[in-house]
Amino acid sequence: MAPLSSCSCPCAADPTRIAGLAAGVGATVAWYALPDYVRSRPLRGLIKTGLLGVIGWSLVSMLPDEPELAPYDDEVDCSKGTEAAGEDPLDDITEADPSELAVLAGAAVGSAMITVGVERWLFRRGERRRAQGSRFAHTRQGLVLGGLEAALTALTFGAGAARERLSKS
Repeated sequence: MAPLSSCSCPCAADPTRIAGLAAGVGATVAWYALPDYVRSRPLRGLIKTGLLGVIGWSLVSMLPDEPELAPYDDEVDCSKGTEAAGEDPLDDITEADPSELAVLAGAAVGSAMITVGVERWLFRRGERRRAQGSRFAHTRQGLVLGGLEAALTALTFGAGAARERLSKS
């Protein structure tokens, strides 16, 4: 097996990203496997709240590093007015058209509805399989979804590394 330093994947170069990937996959598996181990719905909700924190940290830990900011120049006097003083440069940007806001709201509501529908379908599927006598029905789903998440994340890291190599050429 090659050492981590020889890999061009940005995940391999940063232990925080590896931990973020592992935590995200583990939290995904735990999220979907939870009904096999915790039958109380309120307790599952409480545990899933904690898992959301883990998933959030996982997402943040895998973000690309931000470029360093230029040092602050305290010799520049920004208090003097410019020719366009009084005009807001963001006037055209901050005022959204109501139809654009409606489309954005519709997309958000639609996304939430699809997410809830898929979550409910997965839960009902696991319960059906459990009723048919399948052991760890929810855990099996969780392992598949966790593996899918790991594969897609690795693919994303690989695409990011390839894009970075191409931009340097």
